Amino acid sequence: MNFEQTVKFLFGRQNHKKSSLALVKKTAENMGLFPLGFKIVHIAGTNGKGTAACALGTILKEAGFKSGVFTSPHIKTPLERIKINEVLISEPDFAKAVSFVKKKQAGELNFFETLTLAALFHFKSKKIDIAVLECGIGGLLDSTNIVDADICLITSVDLDHCSMLGGSLKEIAVQKSGIIKKNSFVLCGPMGKEARSEIAKAVEKAGAKLIKTGRVKNLRQNFKKLESSFDFEGETYLTKIMGAAQSGNIALAIKAAGLLGVRVEKSKSALAGFAMPCRFEVIKIKRGKYLIKDGAHNPAAFKEFIKTYKNSRFYKPDNTLILACSQGHDYKKLCAIAEKAFANIVLVCPNEERNMKTENLLNCFNKSVKVSVLRDIYSFNPSGFRGNVIAGGSFYLAAVLEYRAA
Repeated sequence: MNFEQTVKFLFGRQNHKKSSLALVKKTAENMGLFPLGFKIVHIAGTNGKGTAACALGTILKEAGFKSGVFTSPHIKTPLERIKINEVLISEPDFAKAVSFVKKKQAGELNFFETLTLAALFHFKSKKIDIAVLECGIGGLLDSTNIVDADICLITSVDLDHCSMLGGSLKEIAVQKSGIIKKNSFVLCGPMGKEARSEIAKAVEKAGAKLIKTGRVKNLRQNFKKLESSFDFEGETYLTKIMGAAQSGNIALAIKAAGLLGVRVEKSKSALAGFAMPCRFEVIKIKRGKYLIKDGAHNPAAFKEFIKTYKNSRFYKPDNTLILACSQGHDYKKLCAIAEKAFANIVLVCPNEERNMKTENLLNCFNKSVKVSVLRDIYSFNPSGFRGNVIAGGSFYLAAVLEYRAA
């Protein structure tokens, strides 16, 4: 298959049901993936996985390691999901990897399962030193969980994907902690006692080691320069990522890098220019007017985004929120958070297969908020809306938004 055929093949598998983890592992064995030949950092969590993964990849590159990073979702192209030293996999290598998975599959694999195995194949063929793997959903039954990680990160535990992972923090923590393996080091972000207790049980059962991790202190945010600085375990770090929760995710990456032998100075220099798309991404429309994009797609992430937004210089009471909600998440709770933060809300459905229909969203709002519907997201022009324009609730929305000057 060439690249175009590969993409068509992959997206044709988006609606395939999840297969068994045993089938994914059997396919990996058919591909000759084991032993992989590189160290692995495995990342689970309700939110912050992508930031932690990419921050760690940036640090490892600066420290001289050849590191592979596997993340999801992508914004513009599926090539974004597989990177080595921050360089996207090439189209020919992508087609080669996916074609090999297809040839060796032990049964019908879905979109994410195929990409997981393609990433591992690519990393092994390029002889990397360390792979950073982000779970898709959960951890215990996620297709990335065919590996035995050296370091396991659990960024956060919150209610999300409840129909798949369980309706309590305890049940979700059990799923997230399923990535913990024997002799692995385990790092955890801030979370409630119930979730932390379940992770501690999993650590003990697996014969792993829970590493005490300090908390981020003295967060300082410069919204003019779009820079954040914070203190972590006696050192000060500067980054281009905004928000308290994001600083905590980056701190986990710093701690993991330290366990891999990276010196603090390398982490500092790597993170000074670190930024990510669709994480409080600010685009100037014209003087005094801005578009802010964020992929926050569940209530916990959206709530953190709103905290950052309200503390920023971009906050104005008459700003407009462009809102989409991804299926599989608690859209009613997300809408309730949006309703308290904005007086003007425009509802969109950028992907009919992946986003809630605007008709469903309309029923979530009361009459005190001005709510309208934008049928064609591709006709979006931020200049036509009141105040600064904030776009959130879905990575699919962030992916299709294009700035068009008035």
